[in-house]
Amino acid sequence: MMTLPTSLTAHADPTHPIRNLTGLSRLRWAVKNPPADPQVTFASKAVLVTGANTGLGFEAALKYAQKGCSKLILARVVDGKQEMGWKLKVLRIDMGDYDSIKAFVGELRKYLAHNDANGTDGSKRLDIALLNAGLANPRYVPSTNGHDMAVQVNVLGTAMLAHLLFPLLKASKGITGQKSHLTFVNSIGHVEVERKWYAAAAGGQSNSNSNGSLLAIADAKEGWDQRKSYTAVKALGMAVMLHFSAVSPDAVVVNSTCPYFCRTELGRNFAAPLKALFGAWQYFMARSAEEGSRSLVGATALGEESQGQFWFCDTLYPLGEVASDEEEMKRCWEDVWGVVRREGGVEDEEKAEK
Repeated sequence: MMTLPTSLTAHADPTHPIRNLTGLSRLRWAVKNPPADPQVTFASKAVLVTGANTGLGFEAALKYAQKGCSKLILARVVDGKQEMGWKLKVLRIDMGDYDSIKAFVGELRKYLAHNDANGTDGSKRLDIALLNAGLANPRYVPSTNGHDMAVQVNVLGTAMLAHLLFPLLKASKGITGQKSHLTFVNSIGHVEVERKWYAAAAGGQSNSNSNGSLLAIADAKEGWDQRKSYTAVKALGMAVMLHFSAVSPDAVVVNSTCPYFCRTELGRNFAAPLKALFGAWQYFMARSAEEGSRSLVGATALGEESQGQFWFCDTLYPLGEVASDEEEMKRCWEDVWGVVRREGGVEDEEKAEK
């Protein structure tokens, strides 16, 4: 029997076909050339997957189970907790609610402390966190905190969850001697963000609604634009990923990935006619959720060469112009973290780990 490796090595390929394609031609190429199913084992790994109700998260969870993980925790929107055997645990989380996120991490810590399948200190053991929860809306939908719901879930909630999970991931290295993994599901759409949407104009005057801030553009109700909001949210997600990639690279591999256009329920909040049209479009132009999940699972097995990088179509793909701007990404992170700290009542990393 062939022994599978425990990790994969990522490479950047300047000649990769995906770099030279756009629009419909890129979509069709992606359908005909899905990612490779990662040939790797997750034996003895404790894995967390968020957004695991259906679609990509569900398919990723199946792959982790098939590839031998010792513990699999699914973070989902469910009514109460569901126990599904010693190996699989389902915990409730609402990524749009700060209190729900904090309660989830508390329950996760309890579960890990009392269900140690590996004979180690389970209270400090989480090897992989795949942060997949996300949504896209056809119109501005406010959260209970007054933010655009996509900003609340995909950016603010995800930043808080990553912050609260990080001590568990960092401690795993001390137990196993191997780096843990934190992977953010993002999108190639982040490359479409344009500075003129939010950048300050000559004389220091910023564009309308932006205050010179990408977060403000994504979060503004007035003049809300679906495409701008979607891509801005993805660029902000890159800022979150890049921040955590610099926190403790000696202990945690942090990267991002894009499954590309897949047949999922991402458009579940669209009106019925648009949803039907979207479904027909997906049928011809989208990968299956299983094919997309290969990128998600594969990204969590990549080595340190993927630190702070973007895994797309089986290659390390260049970050977009805005995401490549280190100072801009730092400003975006500071904006995001300022909101999370103020509204969510969480401490900075240094205080949280004391």
